[in-house]
Amino acid sequence: MKKYFILLISIVLLFILIGCSSTTISIKENNQKEKYSLREGDIIEVILNANPSTGYIWQIVNIDNLKLTLVDETYTAKTINKDIVGSGGNKIYHFKAISKGNTAIELIYFRPFEKELLPNKKLQVNLDIR
Repeated sequence: MKKYFILLISIVLLFILIGCSSTTISIKENNQKEKYSLREGDIIEVILNANPSTGYIWQIVNIDNLKLTLVDETYTAKTINKDIVGSGGNKIYHFKAISKGNTAIELIYFRPFEKELLPNKKLQVNLDIR
């Protein structure tokens, strides 16, 4: 009887842990028009083409800090041309969903020293956090 009780408790805990695990949703520039549904605790990975050697940078211009938090941001050079100066790569952002509701992440790709020009690219990702 004691063995069955321990087994039952173990199975219940396993299902609880599986249900609490977070998911990572990857978003690239070409699929920004979609609306993404996710749960609290899920991670949003935004992967953007970038080439900082041209003077262009990605910048977050709108984020609801009550619903999302920026976990980290990195730049990764393309592995094919990593030894070639100016070959470009990817800017990668990781955000964590922290509360329920509809929200969006907006980023622009621009040269900070060209204040009079419009951004070269814009990205808006719409999210429904459940």
